Amino acid sequence: MKKTPRNFLRTMGISTFLLALTTTVVSAETDPGWGSHSPNINVPINNYNDTWRSPMDAAAVAWNGTPTKVTVGFLSSSPNKVLADSYQDTWYGLSSSANPGPFTIKLNSRTINRDASNFYNFVKSTLVHEYGHIFCLDHTTKTSIMNSNRDRNTMTTPQKFDIDEVNSVYK
Repeated sequence: MKKTPRNFLRTMGISTFLLALTTTVVSAETDPGWGSHSPNINVPINNYNDTWRSPMDAAAVAWNGTPTKVTVGFLSSSPNKVLADSYQDTWYGLSSSANPGPFTIKLNSRTINRDASNFYNFVKSTLVHEYGHIFCLDHTTKTSIMNSNRDRNTMTTPQKFDIDEVNSVYK
């Protein structure tokens, strides 16, 4: 039997170790570096018409009704922004980092109007999702408001997975 040189085995061991380090699966469902350090956020009182205001207000209530420490409050002097406008991009909602803040959430009326079969639910789902980003949640493939492929016409509230993830951030 031929002996394998010790340096070869050492090199293979180190290579295997380094490969394991670079391929380790890291949970990407939360991102505390992106979201708010505080579980309590405030957004301005929105002045949109009732067609937009109702689902936008309901999105805040959806998070406030969860068994988590997070709350969405309304404060006229809030430096944060929640905007609904027509953007040429293809997204439904977009949020800027809340760390350090202030943050801006944009709702794309062009794509929402184009694709919603239930406008109220679609707007609510989109904004609940964007608030999820502010609460440190990232996209996932699980049953979650943070799943980009969810049915926005029917899934409008944080799911058990979302609640568990938020609770892992804000203990």
